[in-house]
Amino acid sequence: MAPRRQSRVLAIVTVISMVALLDIAARSAPQQSTVKQHYLSPIEMVISPDGGLLYVVCQDSDELRIVDTQSAKVVASVAVGHVPRGITISPDGRRLYVTNAWSDTVTVIDTTSREVVQSLPTGFEPSGVVVDKRSSTLYVANRLSSDVSVIDLKSGRETKRLLAGRGASYLTISPDGRWIYGSHVYPNPGRFRTAPDSEITVIDTASQTVVERKPLHNVAGVFHIAMSSDGKLGVAAQLRPKNLVPLAHVEHGWVFGDSLTLFGEDIGGAVQIPLDELDHYYALPWGVALTPDKSKIFVTTAGSQSVTVIDVPKLLATVRSRRQPFANDLSASAEYVSTRIPVGHNPHGVLLSPDGRRLYVANRLDDNLSVIDTKTDNVTDTIDLGGPKTVDAIRRGERLFYTAEFAFQGGFGCSNCHIDATIDGLQWDLEPDGFGKDIVDNRSLENLAGTEPFKWNGGNPDMPTECGPRTEKHQIEKRYPDP
Repeated sequence: MAPRRQSRVLAIVTVISMVALLDIAARSAPQQSTVKQHYLSPIEMVISPDGGLLYVVCQDSDELRIVDTQSAKVVASVAVGHVPRGITISPDGRRLYVTNAWSDTVTVIDTTSREVVQSLPTGFEPSGVVVDKRSSTLYVANRLSSDVSVIDLKSGRETKRLLAGRGASYLTISPDGRWIYGSHVYPNPGRFRTAPDSEITVIDTASQTVVERKPLHNVAGVFHIAMSSDGKLGVAAQLRPKNLVPLAHVEHGWVFGDSLTLFGEDIGGAVQIPLDELDHYYALPWGVALTPDKSKIFVTTAGSQSVTVIDVPKLLATVRSRRQPFANDLSASAEYVSTRIPVGHNPHGVLLSPDGRRLYVANRLDDNLSVIDTKTDNVTDTIDLGGPKTVDAIRRGERLFYTAEFAFQGGFGCSNCHIDATIDGLQWDLEPDGFGKDIVDNRSLENLAGTEPFKWNGGNPDMPTECGPRTEKHQIEKRYPDP
């Protein structure tokens, strides 16, 4: 067998094992232990007001790890609920609030004693969380119930629920505390085989009501939102899917557009801008941060192991000079993207130090943080959070599942269509039965092992049969062509 052909086959086998997640991935490497290592999987962070301590949510180990920023060492850990996903800190720095997605609770931690002082009930699968400027009210985005819990912190009780977008997930508060902006990871319900629509949900903290729903057309999957320090520029990371054309055409055009929505006074409305390049894509934009002087935007691209750096003055000049929408113009990013910084596997949360000089990036599948100098845009340090140092078959499968490096021009990976191993809420034309005949929704991959057979009619006995040919066609074949 030719070397390139052999590499291609090995890659196909590896990715097929990846799709089956835990069970299949473990069986694909019998020479290694099938006992799952206890990885940490850091996903989100906040920093103390003085910049001395980082509080890092570790999703797989169900804990909060506390890092001293001067020594770059872990100094403590606090156990929280199951599958923690979001975190916020009170304005005075005395309380931490951690959402526990699979416990339907928020863990409240005293930062002085580093002890859990309260557990607050929420809606279903709490994700993003913010606290108001008076530290009196907590707002929690609930992914499964697609709403926002409003919790009175004095009584510890939920006082109301606010309807949000489908799969409500991330929240941010404006610098003046007047508004909360929410995103959602699944598109809102719409007519079959029409372009998806999403929204940015705007909450007035004075009245505790939804006062606006900023429309995001042809957007499905909206992640973190960041606001500039003057409150005049908002940035939301998002996906623009191309699900209305057959997926067989992946090599003739992109499957997902990786993009941002800009909104606020600096924009005078809302505009979508591309992050991708003409011959390369930067998959799954996730975390967003703006420097205090509003000179740069940093975006983690979770499927491309990188951070995209955007020059804000050049970006605003581009937006103001173009009279037509340009979200699909892949030449545009060259006008405002200044560099792409390689970081670790599956970067998610991103956080600036209070002075804006350092950027911290949570590399979820490396159990570490990258530290970036925001002046030079270089990684200057890597903070080890203390997870296992070996990569077992299951972890390798996770890395393959969440990367886009095997697809044509790095366009997408399995996790694009299975957000956090769940669904994307879209219908795709997968074409094996003929164009326009095999229109399907995808299914969640959570806890999938042992639930065979697959496909809606039960016709596929195992996961290699279900996803192997599709994975080879749309991802591996483009990278490892036959000689």
